[in-house]
Amino acid sequence: MHLLAERLNETLPEDAKNSFESLLTELREKPERLPVLLPRLPRLIGKDWLGGGRATFDGVELDLDAFRACDAAAFVLFDTLATSSAQVSMEQWDDLVRHGDQEERTMLLRAMSASPLGPWTAALLREAQQTNHVGHLVAAAMDSNVLSRAVADQADSGFGQEDCDRMLLKVAFFDLPLDRVLGWESCVSSETSRMLLGLATEREAAGRKVWFDTNRVLGTAPCPGAVGRLLGGIEHGVDEHRYASIRGLASLGRSEFRDYLAERLPREDRPQVRAEIETTIAQLGN
Repeated sequence: MHLLAERLNETLPEDAKNSFESLLTELREKPERLPVLLPRLPRLIGKDWLGGGRATFDGVELDLDAFRACDAAAFVLFDTLATSSAQVSMEQWDDLVRHGDQEERTMLLRAMSASPLGPWTAALLREAQQTNHVGHLVAAAMDSNVLSRAVADQADSGFGQEDCDRMLLKVAFFDLPLDRVLGWESCVSSETSRMLLGLATEREAAGRKVWFDTNRVLGTAPCPGAVGRLLGGIEHGVDEHRYASIRGLASLGRSEFRDYLAERLPREDRPQVRAEIETTIAQLGN
């Protein structure tokens, strides 16, 4: 049993389980009822958070704390069809996205992010990348490792590095936390960093806020200009930027940066940032 289905089964009260089983029976008998059954889930199953933290199942990593009961139920609907003779076609996926309301799209995108890769993966991720609805971007790209899985297996997903670069740029544009993109380290590239560096430069010139996680990406997948920005960042006046710069230098792993960090250490008064400097100095000394 998939971890979402298992967690849903653990958390649902008995009456909701019975109602959901009746809905699944109806779906098996009449798969064409999917567009009618999906909207029932928030009312039938509820929107309580599943809970359970991070978990992995068959290479799919999820943060269960970010999934609601209705999201998990939506996944079970699609999984039920996938294991029967009535799989959801691309036309049906497209129809559900185009005609569903905001709640239905959220459930659909959450279910997709937890599902095995398929031709729907690229279509739904691109749909989310183009939207200005932050909740849909979060549902599609965050709290799962769907981006890293998609880039690693582009043949199945149809979603490549360029697509991922644009998605991560959107995450930065909306100032969303990078750590919620599970497995982000394996799906960033020097082009991701180049685009983020350009966005940061534009925002600084306009006196606007720069995404705090920019320098973590620069350190993981450096591009021209990355080192200079990271070194300058350890003197930044905002704690979060200093912290990200130190994390970025740690990712680069170059021992010559120890002297810069050692010089900063006595002047650093923020405990979390100071601890990160000490950890990185020790790491770079090995």
